[in-house]
Amino acid sequence: MIPDKLYSASHKEEGAIWPGETSENMLFQDTRGKQLGDIVTILVSESSTSTQTATTSTSKDSSIDMQAGTMLGLPSNFGVGNFLGSGNALNPSVNAKTSRSNSGSGTTTRQGRLTATISAVITEILPSGNLRVEGKRVVTINNEDQVLVLKGMIRPMDINFDNTVSSTLIADAEITYVGKGVISDEQTVGWATRALSWIWPF
Repeated sequence: MIPDKLYSASHKEEGAIWPGETSENMLFQDTRGKQLGDIVTILVSESSTSTQTATTSTSKDSSIDMQAGTMLGLPSNFGVGNFLGSGNALNPSVNAKTSRSNSGSGTTTRQGRLTATISAVITEILPSGNLRVEGKRVVTINNEDQVLVLKGMIRPMDINFDNTVSSTLIADAEITYVGKGVISDEQTVGWATRALSWIWPF
């Protein structure tokens, strides 16, 4: 006997608990972002440390000692017994010494670390198959805005099974984390003070 109605696997009976096949409960469904508008989670973990040391040390000593005997049979003082009224005879000999030294050193150290999680939207699919993503998160606490902005390009193969990507795998990454509010205003030097520091010579 042929049944009047054939039921598909996705058919849901009246009052059944099973919601039917969806992208959330299919065993082999790939839920990773791959289309325009899809969302991927970026795990931001950036740290940088740089140290630069420079040392300079230079020195130079020079001396000259030139004595004049006779010139064209004439005495070295050319018969000048009172040179410029000094009471001394002319002495064309030269004796000089110079010494110069310079020493300098400097060290620059910079460290930074940023850890955060942000969701980004796929905004462009490049001909190579790579995905361009952009994300922004604004958190306001006590009238202080903490703004995290991320832009970059990722490879589909770098997206984990849980739809996450490490920030270290983002190409052309632009990650900005700034604060806006009373605290950041108090930590910012005023424009007049900056101008005075620039033109003040001491």
